[in-house]
Amino acid sequence: MSKKSNIKALKKEVKLRKGKVERQLGKLKAAKKALKKAA
Repeated sequence: MSKKSNIKALKKEVKLRKGKVERQLGKLKAAKKALKKAA
């Protein structure tokens, strides 16, 4: 693998991880809102 394609793969991986983290944060926020409504 050339360096350029390696960097592209790394950037893709980082984007995917960020997306997963953001989704998890979104779930947490939604859960907190639901808890507040229930309380």
